[in-house]
Amino acid sequence: MGGAFLARADDATAASWNPAGLSYLRHPEVSVVGTRTSFRTERDEAGVLSSDRFLGYSPDFISVAYPFELGAATGAAQLSFQRTFSFFDGDRTIVRGANPPIVLSGSGGFDVLALGTGVQVSHKWRLGFTLNRWINGYSQTRERLYRRRTQQVVDFDLSGWNTNLGVIWTPIEALNIGLVGKTPFRGRVNLSRWRRDIESGNEGEPDVVTSNSYASDDVRLGFPGAVGFGLSLRPHSTLTVSADYTRTFWSEAKVYNYYVLPKEGEPTVPDHRFNELSYPTLGQDQVDTEQLRTGVEYVFIRGPVKWPLRVGYFSDRQYFRVTSGIPRFTGFTVGTGIIAGPFLLDVAYLHETGSYVDGEVNIDVRLHRFFASVIYRHSQ
Repeated sequence: MGGAFLARADDATAASWNPAGLSYLRHPEVSVVGTRTSFRTERDEAGVLSSDRFLGYSPDFISVAYPFELGAATGAAQLSFQRTFSFFDGDRTIVRGANPPIVLSGSGGFDVLALGTGVQVSHKWRLGFTLNRWINGYSQTRERLYRRRTQQVVDFDLSGWNTNLGVIWTPIEALNIGLVGKTPFRGRVNLSRWRRDIESGNEGEPDVVTSNSYASDDVRLGFPGAVGFGLSLRPHSTLTVSADYTRTFWSEAKVYNYYVLPKEGEPTVPDHRFNELSYPTLGQDQVDTEQLRTGVEYVFIRGPVKWPLRVGYFSDRQYFRVTSGIPRFTGFTVGTGIIAGPFLLDVAYLHETGSYVDGEVNIDVRLHRFFASVIYRHSQ
């Protein structure tokens, strides 16, 4: 539904949207979600066209949840894995005019292991929280071919803790109001770099090859917090209309003791080591992001089979500033599935577009994502 789920999170994926929604679970659940992502960025610089393409696959969410009762209160506890930020497992090729192509191979992402619970404390109020352990990171190999050949490898491993807090209020039976907060944190980073550079020698002479490597566990990442607010109206049991607003404080995100690797020597001089930089722009102006999301779901019921149909629209303000201002990307989503017995099978498609001007360069972005999920609900 365009991601408009903060006030209507009512399945096992609630931990990643609004943990208060875990209180809706009445049966043990197992959930698995995966995604396929492709994007294309086209640059027009003074009539010279270039492109940046990517295709990759990654896990998105895996969880086990179990309901419980505490006196008059009911709820559920959950253990989950979520790939919160994916760095896209796959290959990427950047071609810019007559320059040598750059090939990138990447894997990994910022993953979260979460232990959470949601409880219905009264007819109108539901509360929830998750304790999140951030793990993993990304590995990237960057190769420039042909002239001035170079190969660079970066490993960025993150660890840290934060919490998600959620509330769902139901002032009337048909209306849910959701509020979510995610705490900022400072995570520990192990950063290692390796590079090899090859320069062609004069005719009849061998190539000149240099290599260098360095590793540090002194890097720290100040990750931003976020707040979100949502409304969800269900005028009929088969119809749901939702809208969300989320703000993530990326203007406060910093990386400390970061470094880049020169061809030779240790990166200990000021030109290569930085006490503090904005992240992920690494020194450029950075702003808070805003996400506006709306969506509709209608469920067709034919006997024991329930068939949901969902559509949505979203508008995302980006975290970086360019010549034309702060870019805003927009997109739509469509999804469907089937509910048959204890199984919920769903697929969804997301299409996002954006364009902006940076200096004298016109940039167009196209992103496509496909999601597939399976939820199993066990009951007697």
